Amino acid sequence: MYQLKKQLIAAVINHKDRISYINLNEQAQYLGWTHDFNIIFRDGARMGLDLNKEEDLFLLFVLASAWSRTGQWENAAFFTTYLKISKKYHRDQWLDDDFVNSEMAEKDKNAAWIVSECGGVVPRKKVSFRKDVYASVVVIAENWNMIKEKLELATRLNDYALFIDYLASLDGLGTGHKRMRIKIPLILRELRCQGIYPSIPGEFCCVPDERVKAASKELGIVLPTINSIDSLFKASAIIYQQFGDLYDIPLFAYEDLKVFCAFTTDN
Repeated sequence: MYQLKKQLIAAVINHKDRISYINLNEQAQYLGWTHDFNIIFRDGARMGLDLNKEEDLFLLFVLASAWSRTGQWENAAFFTTYLKISKKYHRDQWLDDDFVNSEMAEKDKNAAWIVSECGGVVPRKKVSFRKDVYASVVVIAENWNMIKEKLELATRLNDYALFIDYLASLDGLGTGHKRMRIKIPLILRELRCQGIYPSIPGEFCCVPDERVKAASKELGIVLPTINSIDSLFKASAIIYQQFGDLYDIPLFAYEDLKVFCAFTTDN
């Protein structure tokens, strides 16, 4: 496993410019997924989130919730991009039933439009906006002030379990009426990477989604069965122990990197 892990880390660094979501600087430090989506608008501007801005912070939670659904990651990325370019990221908009219903009715048209307007990332499959994502954005909007309060309290007390437990308690942030769990570390990681809340422990910042779990199994990294918040963050800590401030990115990228690399297992 050790040799394969070294090869994987080297591949992430060597191919950082060939895979859109590997956002490393010249010192091979990970800058965060939202630093640069590598989605490029017609005017040459690049999609990214500045988490110091409230509207972009709101979109971080939208991204995580949208990504909680099954399907390709590009769906969540382009949905967030659509809201950003259309300036549909204000809490009050999502508390207006007419606005929400209009967005839902136009979801297929809007998905096709945003892909046609952007370059950079080429979706592997047709991008689609799931109907249940819109209700999740409403949940974020309805609870937005409390979400921010819990995050600030957790930071002040240096106890991020307060924020994690609150976010995990909100019905409707996951598929249908379910709660969001797996993508909570994504939120924490992005806030840490952008230096907004540097006191967030790295052990809280790795996302053990299906791609990451499959790669972990192939590399011989044993993760617990994820059936609770406790097991989620145990898995996150194990991944962080292996890859440090590259977080789960080497594991997430493992399959994509096979296009460029021939990984070999230990003798």
